Amino acid sequence: MRTHPQLTFTVGMPNMAPNQLSEVELLKIFGDFQWDQIASVLQCAPHELVSEAGDRLYPSFVAVEACFGPGSDISRFREGDRIHARGAIQFYAKQFVEGLVVFDGHDLPPEAAIEAQSAPDRSRLESPWVSMTNAIVARVSDSNRLKTFRPAGIQSVSLPESKEKPESLIAHERVMNDGSIDFGAGHQSLVPLEGRDDSPIPYTITPENDLNGAGLVYFARYIAMMNYAERTLLLRRLERPFSGQLAQCLSTERRRTFFYSNASPTDEVLIYCSGSIIDPGRPPERAGATLTRAMRFQFRFDLHRRLDGVLMASSLVNKSLTIPNGQRSLLAEARRFAGSMAQASA
Repeated sequence: MRTHPQLTFTVGMPNMAPNQLSEVELLKIFGDFQWDQIASVLQCAPHELVSEAGDRLYPSFVAVEACFGPGSDISRFREGDRIHARGAIQFYAKQFVEGLVVFDGHDLPPEAAIEAQSAPDRSRLESPWVSMTNAIVARVSDSNRLKTFRPAGIQSVSLPESKEKPESLIAHERVMNDGSIDFGAGHQSLVPLEGRDDSPIPYTITPENDLNGAGLVYFARYIAMMNYAERTLLLRRLERPFSGQLAQCLSTERRRTFFYSNASPTDEVLIYCSGSIIDPGRPPERAGATLTRAMRFQFRFDLHRRLDGVLMASSLVNKSLTIPNGQRSLLAEARRFAGSMAQASA
């Protein structure tokens, strides 16, 4: 892998969800950071990336995994925090790029991302990280058909290159074949959330929000769609629904997502969403000086195009319900919900 100059930014309102850093906006920043690294290695500007035939190429996202640190979640980053990131990438088969961004609220050594390129190394990191795997693609005819290409001039540059197929691509094929996603972690007790309706949740693509400059649904917006489905499940479909304020307290601990296809701007996405409580009998715990982690959840998402039913993405995410200590009504609501779930699982 090759290092990239450090990326540093301050968390401001445009980067935030209520009370915390937005996962969607963070992925946009790091996705662009990785795109810049790819272009730098290929000695061109991002908008100059083309095939040998001169067709415009894009680094399409195939797999993304985000981890916000052991025993932590994205709520650790709040307004005004300064974030320092180090990135590294390596190519595979000259058509795929595997990248890693390690980041934290303090400066990091230049080799931070290089030294954590393997999954075992990442598991030992104290700092948060995001791994991203790209396929270099061009549109064949429309947004629904993409094909991988080697960029023009790639044979003449010195590449940070791996001869072994990345684990993310192997997992990408496995999820497509049998649907199984995990974090490779230890055993967790999961109690399913009982809903009134298990039909897919429809999401209408909004061009000005969901499409990037290439007219494709941007990978970070898939996460926004999943968050929409998650809120719909919690607020409208549970036998004992959440309040809107309580749902805003959910904070991502870790997410693993695999991307399979895009969609046209006029299509609709059907989101299959299910959820479970992780270890429902576990008591609340402090999450820093001002927050309480009331309970933890796991959600699974599968996104399909309504047009033809094709799978667009699959994702597994662990989230904490992290509540400010001063919000007593929300802490009480969380305790009531946890108590009812503990009784149901007894």
